[in-house]
Amino acid sequence: MANRQQVEAAADIARGLLGEVPSVSSPASGLTELVRRFALIEFDVPDSSDSDGYLFQYGQANWFSEPTFELSLVRQLEVVDLSGRWEAYVQVLFEFRYPLDEDLGSVDSHSEWWFPGNEMSFDLWLESVDRSPIMGLLSGKTLREFVVLQVRV
Repeated sequence: MANRQQVEAAADIARGLLGEVPSVSSPASGLTELVRRFALIEFDVPDSSDSDGYLFQYGQANWFSEPTFELSLVRQLEVVDLSGRWEAYVQVLFEFRYPLDEDLGSVDSHSEWWFPGNEMSFDLWLESVDRSPIMGLLSGKTLREFVVLQVRV
């Protein structure tokens, strides 16, 4: 389809949307609206139900120099080679990083996928993300960093 964007440009497109939402200073303030807008953009992926999906995840991250708690909403896009065979996935992460404190250290890690064709609509799934107890807990925390990343997996 001619209107579809190239997967390699996904993070740049996502960053371009940041100016269209009122605020993304915490996950509870604008994250799902940003993801809704990003979801409207079609990418050049195969026409299968698992080629364009979303992941809501949070938990402790031990790969930073300081103890860190991360929450992210991820869009995963499938990349295929010229013959149509699976090559990789590109993930665009909207990621919030917080200093790990006692409250966040007691939170169990969580991950939850959504793909087209799931029983729950995308809008209802995003509403469940908004209502997640972690959103309330993080609203009282000091954000260390918000990043938009693109990784190939």
